[in-house]
Amino acid sequence: MSQEQGEFVFVMLKPAAAKDTALSKFIENKLKDYGDIKHVRTNILVSKEKILKHYKSSNLSFWYPIITNYLSNKSVEYFVLEKNFIYDGSDYRSFGEFLKTQVIGSANIFKTKKNHLRRLALKKATFLFDNLIHCSDDTKEALGEIRIWYDDEPMVIAEFESKGSA
Repeated sequence: MSQEQGEFVFVMLKPAAAKDTALSKFIENKLKDYGDIKHVRTNILVSKEKILKHYKSSNLSFWYPIITNYLSNKSVEYFVLEKNFIYDGSDYRSFGEFLKTQVIGSANIFKTKKNHLRRLALKKATFLFDNLIHCSDDTKEALGEIRIWYDDEPMVIAEFESKGSA
């Protein structure tokens, strides 16, 4: 992976994490070690339309109806995490992949390690399915998600479109 400075991801704290202030702050503080948190939006009620757009590429997945129904009409928190460090990166295609494998952990809680955020926060999950955090895979995916979630904020979209094309 290149060590370009324009890498960022879209992060969403799902309802169990978003409604627990201590848990959301814990997650944010851990992520601050790896990037600058920008454009935080808290207590945002998710419309069914928005969540269907967000998970559109997963519409054939077994989990699609479950996750879209679970998130619809619930409050979430979201932000952009912009990389603020340089790492070797030889084992990772992107900043998002690094975060998912080394910091956040797998969406499958049984594949997380004891130091992953999802494992550390497991006791706060409302049920096993609740993996608490969404993180985009890479900058390209993050841009698409930023366009969905910040659709009424053209300045935010423009900021990351320019950084993503750098």
